[in-house]
Amino acid sequence: MVDKALKRRSITAYNKLVRLYGVELEYAIYHESSNSNQSSDDGFGDIGDADSNTNNYDDWQKSSNELFGPTGASASSSLGNQLAMLSGSSVESYDYEWISKLDVPLKTKVRYKDKIIKVKKKADYDDMVGFFVYQLTDRSDDNVQR
Repeated sequence: MVDKALKRRSITAYNKLVRLYGVELEYAIYHESSNSNQSSDDGFGDIGDADSNTNNYDDWQKSSNELFGPTGASASSSLGNQLAMLSGSSVESYDYEWISKLDVPLKTKVRYKDKIIKVKKKADYDDMVGFFVYQLTDRSDDNVQR
């Protein structure tokens, strides 16, 4: 059980950060299809996009004052970039963190400025401090030989 005073202080600190650094973004919530027999993309989900069907997503919704920022490149995305460059194409990886009071499922799409990225991991701190922390990542592949 989390101390109520601690939770209150955490929520107050979160609200101050949102007022200072919050951005406006849009999100489209993902829904699993009932007849989905495709395998999970937990391992190498970057190759192909089984969830590219827009029928699985709600319409875009605006959300203002969200904490959202880059987290840097991971080793796996760097390896993917190197492999793509060897084949004569270019890849840009998007790795972001989103801290929000919204509870959205994995694979939800987030649009910030000109980038559309997906929720890959979710940490639930709602019972402790009243928000969720999401890890978002995606790639933009140009000139990929198919």
